[in-house]
Order: sequence, then structure tokens, then C-alpha cells
Amino acid sequence: MLSVVLGTPYLLVALFFSTLPFWFILKPARSRIKAILLVFGSIMVSFTLSQALFYYWAKDPLFILIPPSFLLLGPLTGGVYFYADGAVYGLYQSFRFMTGLSAAMLMLATTHPSRLISGFVRFFEIKIGGKNYRIGLPYEIAFMLSSAVSFAPTMLEESGIILNAMQARGLELKGGICRKIKAMKYILVPLVVNVLRAGRKLAIAADARGFRANRHRTYVNELKLKRNDYVFLAYTILFTVTGLYLSYAGFGGTVPV
Repeated sequence: MLSVVLGTPYLLVALFFSTLPFWFILKPARSRIKAILLVFGSIMVSFTLSQALFYYWAKDPLFILIPPSFLLLGPLTGGVYFYADGAVYGLYQSFRFMTGLSAAMLMLATTHPSRLISGFVRFFEIKIGGKNYRIGLPYEIAFMLSSAVSFAPTMLEESGIILNAMQARGLELKGGICRKIKAMKYILVPLVVNVLRAGRKLAIAADARGFRANRHRTYVNELKLKRNDYVFLAYTILFTVTGLYLSYAGFGGTVPV
């Protein structure tokens, strides 16, 4: 939420770095660290390049990629320019996206999917007239959210496996940016195919186990808040309230560089 309401560049960077101490506590494997760094690096490069070429508040370009007089593309696009202030703006905005991604991966790495679904379905309970009512999302939406988010670490692992397999088959990644872009198609195509295949298997498994057969579900393990949960909940509320106040005080929105 704070990655959306905050807009000042330095606050976005600080917000992203606020998730890193939890990674040090988690101590992920070295292969997973490399995959995470690969994803974050790709996000930073894509945001930086896109804003460098299409920055709305641009003034003077740093250099010209395609002049307006260039055959076909020049008259069609009016010229393609690289803006330094746009590159800086895109770099800061990449931290907005990486913050949410880092927090989501942390939650998935520390929470079993079954407990995640139970948490979505039962945010809390209230007692009215001697009956307990559970407040939360419908089970179908909770299953959809947990399944969608759980594909993030799956994609990280799959990308690492595919990258190692392609390098073993002679794929060369060293060189200029053109070589790296050409090599990406050999990684993205099998990655997308594997993710779609995993989604199909998940759908078949859910149907085979009677998903949505009964509206009133029961649970073997009942979730209960413990001391660490209350400590982290207090930390989250304090951090969120502070961020909302800073946004209200003039540090919100998308501030151009």
C-alpha cells in the first residue's frame, strides 16, 4: 500500500530497503538469491529504459537514437530520444514495483499456502448473538490470490533452471545488450510454457479434489495469533500509519524528477 501512496524518490528507495532485513532473517539459498537478483535487475533495467525513451516531463534529450529524418521510423515516431532525467525517474519508479514484489515473496517464503488461504478466508471472527461469524474473502478468491502469488517463487526457480540448462547447451550471455536481449527469448518461451503447464495441473488437481463442492468448509488447523504475530502486527500498523502521514504531508503521488 505504501509503495502506491508514496511518491518521493528517496522514500521509495527507503521503503524497498525496509524489506531487506527480513531477507537476512530468512537466509534464502544462494541459488534463490541469484534468481531474485536477476528478477530485480530486469525490473530496474526495463523501467529505466522505458522511462528514458518515453518520459512525459522530458526537456532536453541526452542523445538521439532515431532521428526524425530516418527512413520510415523517423516520420512515424517523430524521432526516438534518450532522456537522462527519464532514466533517473524510471530507476526510482522501479523501486515502487520491487517493494511490493519483495514483500509478496517474503510472505510466500515464510507462509504455507494452506495457512495463507486460511488467513484470507478468516481475517478475524466476531461473536453476535452467541454465534461466531468469520470475516474474510470467499474461498474461491482466496484460492485464486494465493495460487497467483505462489507462482512468483515458482517462476524464480524455473528461470534459474532454464538459465542453467541453456548455458549448458551453449547459450552465451556475455556481451552487449543486443546479445542479452536475443538470449532472453530462449529463456522466456520455456518459462511461460512451464507456468501455463503448472496452472493446468493445479486446475485439474482442484477439480479432482472437489473444489467448491461444499460452501461450508471445515479446517483441521485453526489459526491463532501468538506473541510474534502481535509484535509484527504492531510494527506493520506503525509503519503503515507513518507512511500514510508522510503521504498526506506532501510526500505522496508520483513526483517527477
